[in-house]
Amino acid sequence: MRDPLFGGRAGRSAEPAAPAADPSPKSGARVTTLELFFDLAFVFNFTQLAGVFSRDMTLRGVGRVLLIFWLLWWMYGGYAWLTNHLPPHRRHHRVLLLLGMASFLVLGLATPNAFHGDGVAFGIGYLVIVSVHAALFAFGGPGAARNMLRIAPFHTVGALLLICAGFLDGWPVYALWISAVALEVVAPVLTGVSGFELKPGHFVERHGLLMIIALGDSFLALGIGTDGGQAGPSVVTTAVLIFVIPAGLWWVYFDESEKAWRAELALERQDAVQRSRLALAAFFYAHVPMLLGLILIAAAVKKTIVHPYEPLAVAPSVALACGVALYLGGIAWFHRILRIGPQRFHFTAALLAVLAIPMGHFGTAVAEVIVLGVLIGAALLSDHRWTVKMAHLYH
Repeated sequence: MRDPLFGGRAGRSAEPAAPAADPSPKSGARVTTLELFFDLAFVFNFTQLAGVFSRDMTLRGVGRVLLIFWLLWWMYGGYAWLTNHLPPHRRHHRVLLLLGMASFLVLGLATPNAFHGDGVAFGIGYLVIVSVHAALFAFGGPGAARNMLRIAPFHTVGALLLICAGFLDGWPVYALWISAVALEVVAPVLTGVSGFELKPGHFVERHGLLMIIALGDSFLALGIGTDGGQAGPSVVTTAVLIFVIPAGLWWVYFDESEKAWRAELALERQDAVQRSRLALAAFFYAHVPMLLGLILIAAAVKKTIVHPYEPLAVAPSVALACGVALYLGGIAWFHRILRIGPQRFHFTAALLAVLAIPMGHFGTAVAEVIVLGVLIGAALLSDHRWTVKMAHLYH
């Protein structure tokens, strides 16, 4: 039996797949500038989520971020599959995609008060997003429209639940939000992902560009965290040290474009059904911990850079370490699904990252940053050794 999340035989270890007869991925559609523009608007929501969490680093804040994130990420994934199937080359396609982009902007503006005050605006924005998504799929031909008809009811009911939550207060708000998220979780289980002709080159490139923008958001948090203060020696030194974290995480994900090439090839080898399953597992589920990790890092950086040589409070110290841990764990999961890189060391590094929390809380913020930077550097070394080993094995 095949494992739908890992793409291999259930119960077997995820060893690297042998190269195909033709080792080069097939050329195909690539990401358009409009899609990149769309992604910029989407990542604005990540900036807002990092801000929400930095202001409320409690379990309640974590819960709110998770609920909003899942809905946003689910619909981003929907649009990524949409433009993979139907590139926005025609004028009416572009107009509709820009409308969806504007709706993501509305969600971002409503995010800080989505659970009290702006819930109706968030729900209406979400309803427009899912409606535009369904309408665009209708232009993709009868097969695409038929596939979307299986999923669209889940999206619509979820949006209506969010609108209803906007009129309420207290625990019913969270009950309706959880119900909306649950609908999106069960949708692919009940409807499946068959019937979609996925273009691997476009899909890998699209998510790679998104990760660059999301990593850039962590970088921008450095400037926001200084709040216009003077760039003295301590601030500059700390900023450079913290910069190592997003820079190293970028390198872990891309590995000088080698990883993107291997991911594209891993998808290209599969038949249409298995390719869709692998894409859902690798580029939706495995990216969840990576993106959540970046949100936590961005929120923590704002606290870290203010007083770098003093102990960090518990919450930002935990957020920074757990952000790196989530990201490295997501990378390991991503590697395991597609069998394109090392896994054990990255999982181990993710666990070790949590041990950096006492360094920040009982020591200094800079000490925690240095420990995390060393772990990320070790993960880079592990990637390099794996690549060299595979090159020797197959050549």
